Amino acid sequence: MQNSSEFQYIAIDTIHESATNPRRTFDECKLGELAESIRTNGLIQPITVRPNSNGFEIVAGARRFRAAQLAEQFSLPARIVDIDDAQALEWQLVENSQRVDVHPYEEAQGFQRLLDMPGYDVATLVEKSGKSAAHVYARLSLLQLVPAVAEAFSKELITASHANLLARLPQEHQATAYEQCWRKDWQDKEPHLLPAKHLSAWIQNNLYLSLADAPFSKEDTTLNPQAGACITCPRRSGFNTTLFADVQGDQCLDAPCFHTKVNAHIDREVAAHPELIQIENGYRAPKEQRPGAVRSGTYREIEVTHDNPDAEPVAACEAARPAIIVYGKRVGATLTVCTDNNCPVHDPRAAARKAGQEQVNSTPVMPPAAEEETPEEAAQREAGYEQRRKEHQAEEERRAEERKKESTQRQRKYEEEQKRREEVRKERQTTFERILTNAPETFNPTQLRLVLRAMVHIDPDTFHDYACLDLPEEYLSRDASETLQSALDATTNARLTAFALRLALSTHRDIPREDQPDFLAEADAVFQPAKKPNASKQTAPTPIRSSANNTAPKKKLAA
Repeated sequence: MQNSSEFQYIAIDTIHESATNPRRTFDECKLGELAESIRTNGLIQPITVRPNSNGFEIVAGARRFRAAQLAEQFSLPARIVDIDDAQALEWQLVENSQRVDVHPYEEAQGFQRLLDMPGYDVATLVEKSGKSAAHVYARLSLLQLVPAVAEAFSKELITASHANLLARLPQEHQATAYEQCWRKDWQDKEPHLLPAKHLSAWIQNNLYLSLADAPFSKEDTTLNPQAGACITCPRRSGFNTTLFADVQGDQCLDAPCFHTKVNAHIDREVAAHPELIQIENGYRAPKEQRPGAVRSGTYREIEVTHDNPDAEPVAACEAARPAIIVYGKRVGATLTVCTDNNCPVHDPRAAARKAGQEQVNSTPVMPPAAEEETPEEAAQREAGYEQRRKEHQAEEERRAEERKKESTQRQRKYEEEQKRREEVRKERQTTFERILTNAPETFNPTQLRLVLRAMVHIDPDTFHDYACLDLPEEYLSRDASETLQSALDATTNARLTAFALRLALSTHRDIPREDQPDFLAEADAVFQPAKKPNASKQTAPTPIRSSANNTAPKKKLAA
């Protein structure tokens, strides 16, 4: 049978869906809307089918077929094609990838099935589907979701933005990270979904480890032979910059491997330099501590040789010793410490004591009695002690009162500053809304240049899940590009400039820092609404003419 570009009507009971169709979920509400449209106008766009032993198998148009069944149609317009199983699968996968409302996880499964076919790679997917390489990689990464998270995403309990962030993590961390998507406040009966930017911040602070700050060599293959060198490891953000375009720097995504290498590096350093003092920079159970390690603060740090080699070193002393941090913040860093707590070089108080010049503000102590002391001398000694004690107590009370006043003043200043900033934020929000309301139909060069500058300085962290755009909820169930596309499709031509202004200025509504340009204030200056003509400059009204002769009333002549 030849493939036909024309269509013919086929009895609906001879048509059946394909078992290989990648699309499995259909919105019942939208199916009902399509069915109502079919009842009124018929099926405008034919489906595509191929003949087989059971009648006609749907190649493209399963959603239209289901809606036609709901509309109780007896026949459907169909284009009949004669293709084999491989071609049918390819048509189905490519056709579904071009649909706006296809679920991202189903699209990812479709992409993977195409990659499993001979002659298909990512470049071919980009060519046939019309999607970008970044879009294809982002979809394929969704297949790395653990079953529980994948099920939640398929049921749309989380958005595509959440799913993309979770899919990039090692599977052993996904369940923990998924729990951070939700929060239950005191007034909530059930936990509510947080914006994706909260999940992104949690991942950045808890799961991403900066390789630039690692104490070991990224090219060393012996620290963890099973993992190899960091520079060739795929479990880092720098391995696929297309997938991790929003991640700053090269981040390790495999925390167990990272810590294994840190510990191996420390063991190697301690074995090579037994004189190193081992410092625990944080508390942990005694059985977990390294033998011989001391707590941070035991010795004074006087020189950093690993974290800041360009810093000017502090003068050394006889008690200076090399050390290494074996746990906690800056783990693996080497430094120099002074082991003498009374060192005159590094302890100013010790130097003052040595010179006899230190004045210690401490509670007075009763001086000891002399070997031979008269009652009068004992009374004077006790009176002097009591006087010093009262003076010390009064001084302590005065200082406590001063601290209380200072704390009250700081709190009052803080509350006043917060109130002022809140008022400024409200004013800026009003300015933002006024700019959008009065957006011109076209931009002049000055306005266009401002819009482009504001878009260049958009904060990607704030803009990540597009919540700042205040878009309707129905637009926020897909990934970023689809969210914007849906909002753009719903925008009338007259409001396109307002849409562009919303994109450019949404992340600039908050109060800028001192080192940041204030794009909202600039926009308020260049998008001022056109002023109405001054009433004093308007044309004078036409004089009222007499109804009798239709002429202006004459002035009364002077007598």
